[in-house]
Amino acid sequence: MKKLPVSLIPLAVIAVIVALSALGSWATLTAIGLPLSKDEYNLGVWELRHFPNKWLYDIGHIGGDGSRDAQNAEVQRYLQLQQQIDALTGELSQESATNASPDAIKATSQELQRTRDDRASIQVRVQAILEGRISSIASSLGLETTLPLFSRVHWLFPPVDFEFEDPPYVLIISPRDRIEEDGATLLRNDLSLEEAQRLESDAESKSDNISALVVPTGGIGAYPAIVEPSESYLDALQVASHEWTHGYLFFHPLGARYFENDTLRTINETVADIVGQEMGSDVAAAYPLSPATPAPSPTSTPQPTPNAVDPDQVLRQLRLNVDSLLAQGNVAQAESLMEQTREFLAAHGHYYRKINQAFFAFYGLYGTTGASSSPIGPKLEELRQKSASLGDFVRAAETITSEADLDRLLAKAGATATPP
Repeated sequence: MKKLPVSLIPLAVIAVIVALSALGSWATLTAIGLPLSKDEYNLGVWELRHFPNKWLYDIGHIGGDGSRDAQNAEVQRYLQLQQQIDALTGELSQESATNASPDAIKATSQELQRTRDDRASIQVRVQAILEGRISSIASSLGLETTLPLFSRVHWLFPPVDFEFEDPPYVLIISPRDRIEEDGATLLRNDLSLEEAQRLESDAESKSDNISALVVPTGGIGAYPAIVEPSESYLDALQVASHEWTHGYLFFHPLGARYFENDTLRTINETVADIVGQEMGSDVAAAYPLSPATPAPSPTSTPQPTPNAVDPDQVLRQLRLNVDSLLAQGNVAQAESLMEQTREFLAAHGHYYRKINQAFFAFYGLYGTTGASSSPIGPKLEELRQKSASLGDFVRAAETITSEADLDRLLAKAGATATPP
């Protein structure tokens, strides 16, 4: 069957999508008042406002976005501007904290705003470039589908669509006597430390058995996805790929059951982590921004620092110890151990504002991190190792509806693997 490029999808189809999204945005924004507090993040309104952007841009750029070199120059310019923004933001914070002169603070603020304006002027183009590169790699994995009414057209669904924007914070609630996410509320992306601490205190004041924590998110799997601006090409690609994977899985058994239980949430997040890391790396390799640099010689390989602390190992052991203490009803002892470990990590250069039950309830959903005590992460990593390709791994994982399904996939992969 002949494969047609996405750019040749009939304009009438795209026009209908844009018209419907614009109409839906207008109707919702004018007719519905969502009952959110001043601290919450209105994700629904954000999606409706940003959904038409990709389609409007694509219609205006059917011919493409220039040569590979021109695209790379745009992406590199964006990353440089983001680096300048990060530096200026830190400089402004330091000036404010050290009571610098009003003129100095004003000058830094103005330079920061000019740099943000420069970044905004190329952001849509850069997003389109990265979306196209991620789409190319995802399509090469065999994850495309056919377009209704146009069976000869193969395309990636959902299309890769994200916006660079500071993602929201999230307030995580867990019981103190066990580690379990008992609530999650998206919060404004400009929340101050004082406001975050107030929200945690307010939540914990409602019961003696509540642990609360406000944590940042690197991205949100909305549509379009929200991806935190980064000065790292690889990081941006990996986060965007992670969030697209959530969108893809949503239309398959695994993603459709995301909120059924913590086990399925952990499987979802871990699959997205594995795919996002590998796909993002594949995109960076296929579309390098500059010629590859030679690998360092063995003599120049950095040597490990004596007595270095691996935070993942420390957190993993802490999680196991805390699980055991909570199972025995020793809540106070578990909380004391978490604080002692936080101080230990800080003394070795690894800083966490707070480690509590809510911390593990949130970060423990990612099965390959040190915050998880679940066997799901190692199982999914084993499944990926036994899969012939990343595409095969995705197609297998998307069918999972329980941990038992994962175990069956692993058994089947082990039985069909070629002996060494």
